[in-house]
Formats: sequence, C-alpha cells, structure tokens
Amino acid sequence: MILLSSVIIMDSISAEENVPKGFETYYMRGYGFNVPSSYKLINEGWDEINHLNYMNFQKGKNYVNISLERHSTSFNKNIMDGFAYFKLNDLKLHKTSISGITGFYNKRNKVKTFVFASEDDMIYLHIRGPRVSHVVSSITQRDYKPYHSNEYDFDDDAYYESDAYDDSFDDSFDDASYYNYRW
Repeated sequence: MILLSSVIIMDSISAEENVPKGFETYYMRGYGFNVPSSYKLINEGWDEINHLNYMNFQKGKNYVNISLERHSTSFNKNIMDGFAYFKLNDLKLHKTSISGITGFYNKRNKVKTFVFASEDDMIYLHIRGPRVSHVVSSITQRDYKPYHSNEYDFDDDAYYESDAYDDSFDDSFDDASYYNYRW
C-alpha cells in the first residue's frame, strides 16, 4: 500500500513538473492539456453533430480549442504512423513530433493545428497564441488498444445497465453464471 501511494504521488508530481509556468492543466478523458492561466474557458461540452468532446479557451484574439473524438474508427496511432501527411478540411498537415507526441501539424495565419491519436482517440488542437509544445507537455501518447472486445466486462456492464442497479458489477457475475458466460 505504501509503495502504491508513492507511485501515485510521484506520477502526479512529474505531471505537475511538465506544466509550463503560467499554465493550468485541464483534463479531458484523462488527457492533461495545459492552457495559459490568463485564458478563460468560454465553453465546453459534447458536440452531437460531430461526436466530439470539446473545450474552448480564449483571451482577446488568442485561443486554445481542444476537440476529442472518442474511439475513432477511422484512425488510431498505429494507422497514423504510416502517413507522411494528413488532410483536415483541405488543410495539409505534415507529420511531426511535438513534446514526444507524434501527430500532424500546420501553421497558417498564426493558427497552429495539431492532430494526433492516442489509443483510439483522435485529438484536434487549434491554437492561436501559446506554443503547441506547452499545451501538450502533460500528455503521454499511448499505443492503440481496441476499446471494444468480445468479453463481457465491467465497462459493458456499466454501459448497458447504467444506473439501473447500484450494484451492477455484482449483478454482472450473477448474469454471467445464469447465461453461462466464461470469465
């Protein structure tokens, strides 16, 4: 127990050390994005049309817009590694690595666009003002792992039974034995 606590504390300290001075970290689906402390969060939420989580920050004409497509079926880190460039809304993005993250980058009219995948999530950054390396310095890019599997697991149980039972995890074991699932 003491060792586990030390690891958690060390991990959070190292993440805090990666935050540039004058920046605050905001989290979306476990990814830590650094935004200048002087920027104001204007809106955040879920875009039903494009199926994206988003957070938009602004100060004057400068901004940091973050969009995240969860469980993208078209791209993941392994597939994107094979591309030399990526096209987004007729904007040609060239493959590069920023703060240890491999993705696709372009700068046009002072707006920096950086697109990358981590596991099977696609992340889109549009930044005017701060450096991309400062915004993503708290993120560790992860290799692709398929989100869905053939197993009946806790995530599936929580998804299908969401709030139907307080003890849905226990019920899943009962359901498994009833339907003869193999664990």
